[in-house]
Amino acid sequence: MHIEMIPYGIYMAWVRLKGIKRSFLYKFKGEEAAWRYGQEVFRKWSDVTIKIIGMDIHIEGKENIPKETCVFMGNHQSLLDIPLLRHAIGREIDLVAKAELVKAPVVGYWITHLKSVALDRNNAREGVKAINKAIENVKEGYTFGIFPEGTRSKDGKLNEFKKGSLKIATKSKVPIVPFALSGTSACYEAKKRFSPGRVNIIFGEKIETKDLSKEDEKELLNELYDKVCRMHKTII
Repeated sequence: MHIEMIPYGIYMAWVRLKGIKRSFLYKFKGEEAAWRYGQEVFRKWSDVTIKIIGMDIHIEGKENIPKETCVFMGNHQSLLDIPLLRHAIGREIDLVAKAELVKAPVVGYWITHLKSVALDRNNAREGVKAINKAIENVKEGYTFGIFPEGTRSKDGKLNEFKKGSLKIATKSKVPIVPFALSGTSACYEAKKRFSPGRVNIIFGEKIETKDLSKEDEKELLNELYDKVCRMHKTII
């Protein structure tokens, strides 16, 4: 085990124990209080993870991050994209995560105890339920982050975006904020151990979805993909 993993492992155990307080809040203060506490745990975990690894974060386009409810959508390179996105956005956010991530003892617990949803792409019926639950949560005012490629890109290139991922924004009529990131793969995925390095993330102008025609909706996926690709080329 690499030396940096020892303190991080201890910290992660502590993060899991914070679930006790979350359960207490849920029981005596209600779901919203428990969610807000969970979001604070998420924020601190993101910042600690970035600091321990030694990620040198460079953010562009922060002025494009709206205060209103929205859906952030962009490329996916590493598990570290999650703390990066939370850190860069600087506000509460829930996620559409792969079902496999729920099995992780710490991250999985918090995903299932916030407003985030787990998407099983091997089970169409459960996948539809997850998407509908995310739509419901966004309509209630919860901002989401989505990686529409559906899986991490191992070579750094963008895979095609899954059409179903757009429904969360189009059905709830909230804007999409495109983003592109680079560098997170080198900080973990490449060697399966923490490695310090420069990480870039850029946010583009929001794309409105509330007045789209059927034809506009058909072109939305291409528009989003093209925007993310163009931004990605500027930071690699």
